[in-house]
Amino acid sequence: MQLRGGGVLLISIAAAGTVVISSALQQGLQQIRPELDRHSSPTLLRRTARFDPDPSRRRLARLILANQGDVSAARQQWLLHAQGWSDNPLSPVVLKQQALAARALGQQERSDRRWTELLQRFPAAAPSADALYYLGQPGDEQHQELLQRFAAHPAALAAAVDWDRQTQDPRAGLHLAAWGARWPGADAALQRACLRDLGDQQREQVATALAQQGDLDAALNCLGDLRPTAPKTLQWLGLAAEAPLSPEQQAWEQSRSLLLERDWNGAQEALQQQLEQPLTPPLLARVRFWLGLSAWELGDAEQARQIWQQLLREHPFGYYGWRASERLQQAPDALPLESPPAEGLLPKDLDQLLALGIPVEAWEQWRMQRGGRPAESPRELWQEGVLRLGVGDRWIALEQLDRAQLLGAAEGLSQQVLLEQHRHPRNFEQLLDEAAGNEQLDPDLLLGLARQESRLTPTVRSSAGAIGLLQLLPSTAAELDDPAPSEDDLLQPERNAPLGARYLKEMLNAADGNPFLATASYNAGPGAAGSWRNDDLDAIPELWVEAIPYPETRIYVKKVLGNRWTYALLGDRLTNH
Repeated sequence: MQLRGGGVLLISIAAAGTVVISSALQQGLQQIRPELDRHSSPTLLRRTARFDPDPSRRRLARLILANQGDVSAARQQWLLHAQGWSDNPLSPVVLKQQALAARALGQQERSDRRWTELLQRFPAAAPSADALYYLGQPGDEQHQELLQRFAAHPAALAAAVDWDRQTQDPRAGLHLAAWGARWPGADAALQRACLRDLGDQQREQVATALAQQGDLDAALNCLGDLRPTAPKTLQWLGLAAEAPLSPEQQAWEQSRSLLLERDWNGAQEALQQQLEQPLTPPLLARVRFWLGLSAWELGDAEQARQIWQQLLREHPFGYYGWRASERLQQAPDALPLESPPAEGLLPKDLDQLLALGIPVEAWEQWRMQRGGRPAESPRELWQEGVLRLGVGDRWIALEQLDRAQLLGAAEGLSQQVLLEQHRHPRNFEQLLDEAAGNEQLDPDLLLGLARQESRLTPTVRSSAGAIGLLQLLPSTAAELDDPAPSEDDLLQPERNAPLGARYLKEMLNAADGNPFLATASYNAGPGAAGSWRNDDLDAIPELWVEAIPYPETRIYVKKVLGNRWTYALLGDRLTNH
């Protein structure tokens, strides 16, 4: 049967239309398919990994599944088989994980092939640092290349420690002093480097690194008769002259003095002058709260309420958000959805790695990209704090996030919500909730206390000898439990949390339930805090806090009670209203 020209044309048009419709349907399906990340349901991830027509989505699903906590090396190997294709930034990550899975399974030859492929295809990618590490030996050519090309990468720092342990070459200690002073094992390498013939600049650099480790005696011994000159060295050794107060600090101290004198007119004028300068949200909240209280004490209740309501709308978090809410007897409005800066908080490649549940890769790429330079700007502090949280380094992460907040990294309330979520992680929440429940405590108060005491890092020891999640002195713990817990016991959150909750309950009972006095007692001791008790504690508790003679305790009380309020806001648990 022959078709006329018109029939052929009709069939061609119909076929073309089918292709167009099919393509449109496919694009539509792609648009409605949900984004894949570590929070996606296991069912969706497994279905996508096997049946999705888009190979990129299949790889994403397999990569997420391969990085879930309880996945065996054998399953990782199966999930990631043949997924290292293309020049996509995820390909070197896949090749690295394939090599590690093979190594865990004892397949050395297969592992080496993946490392070699990774080096050949992606020589500049961060995972190639791991390839050089695993293909080399301490001090050999490949490890030297690693130290040179990827100086700040964790693999290079590990290689430097290995090199020191095997050969005690002082260059290993010098590398760690320059790029990884706090790296585990660096202390021994640094001290051995100090025994060698070093130039003055090198010796000062190693001494600074030892001071960063917290070993001031070793740092001073390393310096010997050398007088340090670098500001960083002087700062870490505690030899730097006390920094002068910033203009903002000077203005606040002037206002605080007037407030303590109850010179409400003078304080109001001084606070108004502060408003004429640019202030970050936390500093603006402080000024506004005290402006409101000054107006209140001067008899202008309406003005006070207006100031506190503005504070609560624009900066509801922390100590001053809580005090404004309490003064108004008004809960803040519902929080908006959290929102990152318009251009994104993190670079897209790092953000994707976090979303996929591969925080170690994100952190290592950040280290490599920055060449080990410390975060300094508000945005960098926020970024690095989030990345450190991802790898479990809450001790430094929360310090960086606190600095980011103080410096005004978040613009607008939606960004504040995101930053406060990062600043208030909920590690050990179930354990602390249970300990609080056993002592009839507000769980947000105990969580806020732990956040301030240890930054939710249970291995912390203070210079005064306090230990663990809630920073208990062994002598205090001995009075709380029989038999007395050992120091090793106090390092265990399961043992530390109930004892810390019990001690906080004792402080609250002694303070007749007053959270200001109880919190001060937890920090300074019940004897010292009890001696500060006066009528202001109930009448003007904010002024009572500002009169605490120990600056550390004064700040501590505001931090702990501000943490409590912020945890309540973020968790929608406003237990004090």
